[in-house]
Amino acid sequence: MMHWEESIRLAMDALGVDKVKAFLTMLGVMIGSAAIVLVITIASSGKAYVVGQIEGIGANLAYAALDRNGVPAVPGDELSYGDLAAVRQSLSMVTAAAGTYDIPFDFRLRGKVVRARLVGVTEEFQKIRNLLMVSGRYFDEEDFISRAKVCLVTEHIAHDVFSHEPAIGHALQLEHLRCTIVGVFREGVPTFGQSEIQDETVLVPFPLIKTLTGEDFFQVIYAQSASSDEVAVMTSEMERLIHGRHRKAARYAVQNLSSVLGTVHTVSLAMSLVLVGVAVLTLIVAGTGIMNIMFVNVAQRTHEIGIRKALGARTAEIRLQFVLEAAFISLSGAIIGVVIALGMIWFAFRLIEGAVPLSVSWIAVFCALLLSTGVGVLFGYRPANAAAQLNPVEALRVE
Repeated sequence: MMHWEESIRLAMDALGVDKVKAFLTMLGVMIGSAAIVLVITIASSGKAYVVGQIEGIGANLAYAALDRNGVPAVPGDELSYGDLAAVRQSLSMVTAAAGTYDIPFDFRLRGKVVRARLVGVTEEFQKIRNLLMVSGRYFDEEDFISRAKVCLVTEHIAHDVFSHEPAIGHALQLEHLRCTIVGVFREGVPTFGQSEIQDETVLVPFPLIKTLTGEDFFQVIYAQSASSDEVAVMTSEMERLIHGRHRKAARYAVQNLSSVLGTVHTVSLAMSLVLVGVAVLTLIVAGTGIMNIMFVNVAQRTHEIGIRKALGARTAEIRLQFVLEAAFISLSGAIIGVVIALGMIWFAFRLIEGAVPLSVSWIAVFCALLLSTGVGVLFGYRPANAAAQLNPVEALRVE
């Protein structure tokens, strides 16, 4: 125990003799350890953000549409209320289902003509698409039964047309229909125009679509499961069910976003491995620098080593002292690097104000400290062993 205490004291004293050289030696370790923490944090946070966006759009959704390419469609091929009811009632894993029909439409509001997307929706569309009501309400059951002439507009339309005035209660002209605005909504998770919901979108109860266009079918049917684990089974069951309700020649595209999630996981893992590899390479370069500096230290302190051996220091004690010096250099550099990385993460979090969730991986912090210290010990062992093998008589001759 006394030998360990003495070796630690001597190693610390040796590092304190030339603080500038010790700091420059640990600089590479600081960069490498900080890089490991930052890379893993950025990769995991980026992955969590992208996955959250996809899940918000509908990672637990499957959607079906008539494939209009190839075989000509007949009226009986279109997706109907019966198909929607069958999906909702026949598939046990389905927790919500909705149908949509959307077309570009010009409407007049407050004397202003707005070119928007008119979307006819069913009752559970709000749940399916995770719509947030900014003001007013969503459609209720009575709106669908009575074919009420009501509509919802996006927050963008409300702000563009009404500025800071409330939009609720105003009427917009849809050809020969006047629809009263009963709600203003926005997407819970932005889809950036990759769904039915655009910046200029008007939602109406689906029965009004027949009044406006004469059509009485769904372009898309959505089904939602309780978790993303059930999506694959739900998709295949939904495809089987819909094909079974229509003629054999009809083709339907039934898909989900699970494949996109899988791609995100794969790309995130590949990027993390590449970036961690670069960080590890930085540590290896830093380890080479530590080894070179330790060789210089051994050469400069050969006389000291000879004196210690002459006074009875064993080979293992000399080796331990120099290994500990290398370990302290790398550990100190790793701690400083980790602190710098955590400070940068904190600053970035304050800068973006929670727009992207940043979560520190404490496993990454532990790995950075352990790997950096291990690099120091590994690259410091050879100079330490060279010091331990010095002949005390020859060492004492060196001035």
